Amino acid sequence: MLLLLSASSLAAGAADCPRKFDTAEIIEAANATEKAFTKLDKPGFRTGQADVESRMVCASEILSPAAQARIHRVQTLGAFLDGRMDRVPVALSGLFAAEPGHQIPASLLPDGHPIRGLVPSAMAYLRDDPGVELPKPGSGWIEADGAHSLRAATQRSSLLQQLDGQGAVLATHYRWPDEAGFDWVVPVAGAKPSAVATRNLSESHAVVESKPAGPWAHRAPLLALAGTSLVTSGVLFALAADARAEFDASPVLDSGASADEEADYRAELTTIQGDANGFSYGCYATLGVGVALGVVTVVTW
Repeated sequence: MLLLLSASSLAAGAADCPRKFDTAEIIEAANATEKAFTKLDKPGFRTGQADVESRMVCASEILSPAAQARIHRVQTLGAFLDGRMDRVPVALSGLFAAEPGHQIPASLLPDGHPIRGLVPSAMAYLRDDPGVELPKPGSGWIEADGAHSLRAATQRSSLLQQLDGQGAVLATHYRWPDEAGFDWVVPVAGAKPSAVATRNLSESHAVVESKPAGPWAHRAPLLALAGTSLVTSGVLFALAADARAEFDASPVLDSGASADEEADYRAELTTIQGDANGFSYGCYATLGVGVALGVVTVVTW
């Protein structure tokens, strides 16, 4: 099957490229391949798919999102023709990762085509992917689906490009999530890869690491408490202001009021004043707590 060139053959192909191909030439090959698909020309499609793959590994430049999407699209069609329906949503997911909002033309896949029915499954593969650590090639970096990344997807296919320190393309590789190792990476003198990435270069099964918690994760409770305290302080301040405004707006007791009326009047004013004072004290206390927690968070950062 021509569904996927092996990692070793892709690496060898990149090293033995008769010439380099730009984005336009890769899209040109994809156009011819998809044309064969619409004509039900399976041999023509196989030849075209191989041409797309060979041009891809010999890419001369960083591939545009459109070009990457077209490569994923060809691999999706190839998986379908091979009867690998398990790989169809995986490749489709890579397509939508490379170019979000990509629209597959109806001339290629009419409404009701089985591939279209797998789009929801493909979208699900975009979520909660722990990823596998990529090797650090040295002075350059690796881009996954057009973005600088330290990890490769483990739930969907991805298009990886290794760049040197000046941004020139050293290698391009189409990676399926069940693929182990990164022997297509071109060794470059420079920084040492991490222990996990080093193992992934040669192990038969790639090691998946969970993403480490962010540097602020263990301070989240302090930040939450500080924020809650400050918000509460603001609410209490508003209540205190309302109570004081109500106290100031209280009408003057009529000079002819009875003793009972005067007692009720004074009791009401005392209650309003007590509320205002209570809200004020609460405002100052929660403000102090919020500031203190904020200071502790900053000092221990």
